[in-house]
Amino acid sequence: MNARISCTVLSLFLLILTGSSADAAWSEAAEIISGQWGAGAGQFGLRSEGGLSVLPSIEAITPEKHVIVSDPVNRRQMIFSGDGKLLNEVKWDAAKGNEGTAVTPLSQKDREAIMVQSQKISATAFRITVVFPDKNVVLDSDIDFKTAARDVSGFIHGITPDRVVRFDKNGKKTAELLIPTSHEELITVPGRRAPRGVYVFYGEPVVAPNGDVYVWQKSNEKYGILKWTWR
Repeated sequence: MNARISCTVLSLFLLILTGSSADAAWSEAAEIISGQWGAGAGQFGLRSEGGLSVLPSIEAITPEKHVIVSDPVNRRQMIFSGDGKLLNEVKWDAAKGNEGTAVTPLSQKDREAIMVQSQKISATAFRITVVFPDKNVVLDSDIDFKTAARDVSGFIHGITPDRVVRFDKNGKKTAELLIPTSHEELITVPGRRAPRGVYVFYGEPVVAPNGDVYVWQKSNEKYGILKWTWR
């Protein structure tokens, strides 16, 4: 192989490699879990206290992509497979809290930041120090955030209620995911001609060990969990 052909092959290889890295991002959101309000199998509890809703939350995402949902109204934990199949429900023994035979929440201490401190360095930039149990990471960001986690590959995710920003191990921003904001949707109701408005609320993002992002969503009709797959 002569030098010109070698250079051409090398250039094509670098172009493919660079393009694949630049195109890495999250998929479109997929609703992997959906259930009605209630106390039955696969249903979710909801009540109001002092004008605030008490509703389920994402407790953890396991390395096997199982989703553990904490349901305080029904006093139980619900374990779903990665594709949304209900695998198990574990009742809480105590009247309040999740003591007793509940599934022990997975330790996230090695992935979750102990502390996140930010300093504004310009009109559009922040210098953020993310403190993990084993080391500190300093990075520059165009948004401010107070929560961060890292995936098993060491990539850091800055988390706010409306977005997730992904940084590489050197603190360089590589991707950004915008989370839907609460809004009103028009739905068709059987037996009614005109659609009616339903307000949909969203929780804060949860980053899985592999970098996928999960968010709960709530309406008057149902509770669900959305998933963005990292690819």
